[in-house]
Amino acid sequence: MPHVHESSFEPAPFLVENAGLLPKGRVLDVAMGNGRNAIYLARMGFEVEGVDVSAAAIGQALIAAQEAGVSISDGNVTIGSGFIFDNDSHVVTAQHVVERLTTVYVTTPDGQVSRASKVSGSTYSDIAVLTLEKKFNIEPPPIVDSSKVKVGDPVAAIGNPFDLNETLTTGIVSGLNRFGRIEYDTQSRWIANLIQFDAAVNFGNSGGMLVNSRGAIIGLVIARVNPDEGDGVNWAVSSNKMRKVAAALIANGKDDYPWLGMEITDLSARTVLNRGLQSANGVLIERPGTGSPAEMAGLKAGDVIIAVDGAAVKDVGEFTSYLGENKSAGDKLRLTVVRGSSQIEVTVDIGKRP
Repeated sequence: MPHVHESSFEPAPFLVENAGLLPKGRVLDVAMGNGRNAIYLARMGFEVEGVDVSAAAIGQALIAAQEAGVSISDGNVTIGSGFIFDNDSHVVTAQHVVERLTTVYVTTPDGQVSRASKVSGSTYSDIAVLTLEKKFNIEPPPIVDSSKVKVGDPVAAIGNPFDLNETLTTGIVSGLNRFGRIEYDTQSRWIANLIQFDAAVNFGNSGGMLVNSRGAIIGLVIARVNPDEGDGVNWAVSSNKMRKVAAALIANGKDDYPWLGMEITDLSARTVLNRGLQSANGVLIERPGTGSPAEMAGLKAGDVIIAVDGAAVKDVGEFTSYLGENKSAGDKLRLTVVRGSSQIEVTVDIGKRP
């Protein structure tokens, strides 16, 4: 790959002088014909649209993101990946990477090393936040709104597979709002809010960044499908879910995962025809748990959820993703339910997952 000189990445001076005056999170249409300006604004936390970003600017953005990646080890062997989350000595990684480590060591691409003085994690999201003993002078990558990610978008996975530090692989987004059963060493967990992508990942990539072509984080890499079963199906927790959980872990040391307490499944073609439903879009309740928030709200086996808080829901993936990104324990959830030939509204008081 051609070397990109630092000077070629410098944005227009007026952007540097005035970026602080723009409201954060605003979607900017930067039709200036200068990809360097778009990359600069993206790294400042803005969402930029309507600009042709050059290959050189994309390359530099990915390099900048790569510099914020870290390796996670037990002090001797690299176990996984992570990244600088903020300027307050926090690193984000996958929970399964660190859950068995007595002491967690973090190493940056430029060779700085720190132990983690505190580890807070969410098993149900597979997200962990490390608080470091040392503060690294490394700019955290921008984290953008994953709800704006589209199937087909180019992505890059940054991590440390097989102890090959700072590895970057590329691919595309293959699917959104997946709900998958992830197999770990001794157990499996159902994880929501998954982005499916095909950039190559392997052992050691877990906890690393999934970034867009501007070097902004859209997901946290956690797993891949077993190579004995298939290839090119890899998983990252969405950035919106990751930000929500990480904020709770930093503030409270824990994340109270939203819980309804019911077994659900997608609608099969046979069920749709046998019950005379209008479409296969929706979620079938197989069984509400005894004493669960679902049962307490009056939900029954055979109910079909077709909308959540007024928005149509397609399948279990969409349903669980909405909960994971938008709801917390203690919130209320309004469900539109088909029961027999009737359509009813049911409000559930969301519980904390035990």
